[in-house]
Amino acid sequence: MKTVSSWLAGVALSLFLVLGVSANTQLDSPSTAGRSDAGHSWMQWPSVGQARLKWGFWTLYDSELRAPDGEFLGVERDVALVIHYRRNIDRAALLQATDKQWQHLGIDGERRQRWLARLAQLWPDVRKGDRLIFAIESGQGRFYLERTLLGTIDDPQLSQQFLQIWLSPDTAYPKLRRQLLGHS
Repeated sequence: MKTVSSWLAGVALSLFLVLGVSANTQLDSPSTAGRSDAGHSWMQWPSVGQARLKWGFWTLYDSELRAPDGEFLGVERDVALVIHYRRNIDRAALLQATDKQWQHLGIDGERRQRWLARLAQLWPDVRKGDRLIFAIESGQGRFYLERTLLGTIDDPQLSQQFLQIWLSPDTAYPKLRRQLLGHS
């Protein structure tokens, strides 16, 4: 069962980790990490599309892509990916899955390792019912657990590559991509 849980966590992470973190990425200072950011506009943005990731008969998570006008204009624009977990997944499994998806997308090993080290500083273990959100607003990426800010990513490459896990034409999950982009 541990192997299945690790695999499921890997799959879930893979889908939520295509944006990498470079060596120049700056995380929030202790004064901003962990604060509630209820006023951020991404919470009000309309949905572009929604998708559910299943493995066998298990639902791993439900996801939703949001954009200011309800239209996806690219990973370099304001956008938010909301992932509502339906299973417990530990941080290590999320990181492993992210690494696997970045490998699939052709991200080089050195960059993947730098980005994963930074993400390991931000991400918690997720529990069934948790919502992990990644939002890009005005060029800055932010990770949230529910409404609590986990940290900020100032590296546009990380932010964009993280979202590419789901949104790249080369994603390992083309059906999920179509649904998130509103092309069900």
